Amino acid sequence: MLSKSAVIPFLVSLLISVSTGRAQTAPPKQIAEARSVDNTSPVSGSKAPVEEPATAAVNGSALVNTTVQVSAANRSNATDRNAPEPFHASAAEVLASAGTYGDFSRYLQLFPGVVFNTDESDDVLVRGGNPIENLYLVDGIEVPNLNHIATEASTGGLVSMIDTTALDNVDLRTGGYDASYEERLSSVVDIHTRETKLNQRRTEMDLGFVGAGGVTESPLANGGSLLVSAHRSLLNLFTNDIGLNGVPIYTNGMVSAHRKLTPSDEVSVLSIGGVDSINIKPEGLDRDETNTIQTQYSGWRATIGARWQHMFSSYNFGNLTVSDSEQHETINQQNQFINTNVPGEHSPLSNVLTPVYSEQTHDGMDNARYDEYLAFSSRLTVIAGGALHSYRINYDVSQPKGQQSVLNSNPDDTDATSFAPHFTSLEKGGYAEATWHITDRLSISGGGRTEFFQFGGHKTVTPRLNSVLLLSSHIAMHASFGEYAQMPSFIYLTSWPQNYGLNPIRARHVIAGVDLYNGHGSKLGIEAYQKNYRDYPVSTEYPTLSLANMVDTLGQQFLWIPLTSQGTGTTRGVEVFGQTHLGSHLLGQANIAYSRAEYAGLDGIERPGNFDYPIVANCAGIYQAGRKYEASWRYEYSTGRPYTPYLLSLSALQDRPIYDVSRINALRGPAYSRLDLQFDRTFFIGSQRMIAYAGLENVLDRQNLLGYYWMPRLGAMGGCIKDPEKCVSAQYQMSRFPNFGLRYTF
Repeated sequence: MLSKSAVIPFLVSLLISVSTGRAQTAPPKQIAEARSVDNTSPVSGSKAPVEEPATAAVNGSALVNTTVQVSAANRSNATDRNAPEPFHASAAEVLASAGTYGDFSRYLQLFPGVVFNTDESDDVLVRGGNPIENLYLVDGIEVPNLNHIATEASTGGLVSMIDTTALDNVDLRTGGYDASYEERLSSVVDIHTRETKLNQRRTEMDLGFVGAGGVTESPLANGGSLLVSAHRSLLNLFTNDIGLNGVPIYTNGMVSAHRKLTPSDEVSVLSIGGVDSINIKPEGLDRDETNTIQTQYSGWRATIGARWQHMFSSYNFGNLTVSDSEQHETINQQNQFINTNVPGEHSPLSNVLTPVYSEQTHDGMDNARYDEYLAFSSRLTVIAGGALHSYRINYDVSQPKGQQSVLNSNPDDTDATSFAPHFTSLEKGGYAEATWHITDRLSISGGGRTEFFQFGGHKTVTPRLNSVLLLSSHIAMHASFGEYAQMPSFIYLTSWPQNYGLNPIRARHVIAGVDLYNGHGSKLGIEAYQKNYRDYPVSTEYPTLSLANMVDTLGQQFLWIPLTSQGTGTTRGVEVFGQTHLGSHLLGQANIAYSRAEYAGLDGIERPGNFDYPIVANCAGIYQAGRKYEASWRYEYSTGRPYTPYLLSLSALQDRPIYDVSRINALRGPAYSRLDLQFDRTFFIGSQRMIAYAGLENVLDRQNLLGYYWMPRLGAMGGCIKDPEKCVSAQYQMSRFPNFGLRYTF
């Protein structure tokens, strides 16, 4: 615990003078009352004040459900803020929204600056960044990856391990976040579980097309609460292919408990875990099949942690957090075309397949951190803290033959590698930040973070600065500057000997925006940003290739290549966001963004990244007709996906895809457009409630391009020599797809 006298020397010792201040500041008398001074910062315990779902006013239930009571109540007034608000989503809004399958990550894809990888994934890609650049916190505890069917070097996957019915709300910060958060280059996703306020137990069961599960809330003595949730997929009962030549099978569970031990002490415990698998098997008799790689994937991941918050006085409180996270994946791949007869139109595929890749990876992470908040006056507050992370790496990856690389016209196998690192590496750091309310309308925050990475012996100092000017009770201007540093994933660092020398990736954020209106249940704002990357990993074999331009698709053969930290990148954009309550029954939001995300390899020429979508627009709404009926819609539009063309003549001669690496992401597919709908009907059975919901994804059945792929089976029969373009097939994302189920609360 840092005393008042120790904090100022700590600030001076960091030699940092500016910082991005996002910590909510309150007068001293409010600290003891509110506890969570900044309801999204790790300092405050990342526990937002509990908002009872609007349906409690209707039927007395405190469980989140799909019914959203729309009201004009404003979440916060502009005069109460000293920093820009994060994008906010309640669990009720997520469950009621079409196109989410109840997955909060898919709802976050509606916010400006966020795009997604494919319809099948719930990746959150923020302002041109890679999924690994996101920090996920659940009740202030870091969870490295909370998704099923997740691979190394990613925070995304197919579906979340957390049931949205177990959540209260989610906050998304898309840049310029303060120094209290662990170093990440793109965003912070702050997730808050539910904390019951009732003196009785509540249970909700859910049975739907995508899975079955339930959530139980129970009160504990002294104002505590216990929440238990579990979920199991059912997709494999309805289909054997969701567009990946396979279907995922997964199970997850979560336990969250909060208890007030004394008037000054509160403890919370969290446990999240899940197991999953998928068997991807391209159809050998389909001459139009674009893949010859079979993949068997299984994995599990778990996080357990605890937080202790202590109020030292009405001016001062601290948080101590400890946690352990484990992640394990087993992946095996075989090529259907090696050492077996090429399957013809009527010939069976040989059962003898040649292994081409195997992976056994285990990542462990132990964390300990302390954060403290001090209010010196109603106008000056300081937050400070430190953290220690211990990473345990145990990999066994084998690709002894290499592969006929899609990046290389050499017909021989290249980039053969096998690596089996087993070590422990530490990362430690500290931060400090001060917020000064100069006047009732102007506030400035400054500070920064220092971090030491044992792997490679790197030390970084990253300053932050933030200011907010309130022009009126509903209009405000804000500006932010921040630098961030993050090491590449250990799988990249250890895949080749030279990769051990990779530096931390650096990103500089410059952000300015205006809250044009914020009040009476409505918001309208505009924000411009620029992110400059340096020390970005790029290929040493292919001067045009950056890690940001490499395709990472589950089901294709994995590829590890030598890298160096000499790349750069620039992402910039302008975003307009609006949200409103129209009357007492309609909630709507819309946004449009123009942006560019470009990265340079060793040749220094910036090219579009894989997630460069110049124009992205979203709109969504929820309409409630009385207590029983509800309808929601969601529409998404974006500029087409960038892609790299093939060297057609060489691809035809060798019957395999060979990219034209001189034209990385030089072409762009047609625009993406998708409309989703969902309808809910609530039945009241005494004090109990049953909700039937039915939805349709991609209602118009639009063919949205996934990419262009080579068809090796057609080429093996000689169909490409005269006309290579016939062997390139356009593959599309999810067609019209249903979503239906029942929720029962008792």
